[in-house]
Amino acid sequence: MFLEEHDLKTSTEIDALEAKYQEIEAFTSLLFTDMDEVERTRHEAIKQRFEELKVTLFKNSDHLLSQAKHPDSGSAQKALREAQLNMMFDWEQFGLTEDMFFKLYQCHRNQLIGDADLKMRAALIEQILAIETNLTLLFKIRQLTS
Repeated sequence: MFLEEHDLKTSTEIDALEAKYQEIEAFTSLLFTDMDEVERTRHEAIKQRFEELKVTLFKNSDHLLSQAKHPDSGSAQKALREAQLNMMFDWEQFGLTEDMFFKLYQCHRNQLIGDADLKMRAALIEQILAIETNLTLLFKIRQLTS
């Protein structure tokens, strides 16, 4: 039901992605409306920490990419790379994979630099990945509290 490799290709029709998003949204919405207040509060707190980590990872990745054209053997670049590795470890503690990070980061980059079609496709894929991420966080919460 969720994204497959062929969905990430630019040859995938936007209408097909939109239909997939609608199907996933309809299927998963009951899981989120069925949460009690304690679970909802935990989910929101973890989701906020996750979003902060994601933004930091994106900024760090953007900086590392921009500096790749101008290699710097300085300790600042090395510290950024080490910070990135540590943050990726934190990312995985949320139950998410490195592959998920790369997909989200690619959507982020495409929305910044792509043409209108690529931006729309990236926005839809990002919405689907956001649902998948929210489900992962919810299952992680339920795993920790059971």
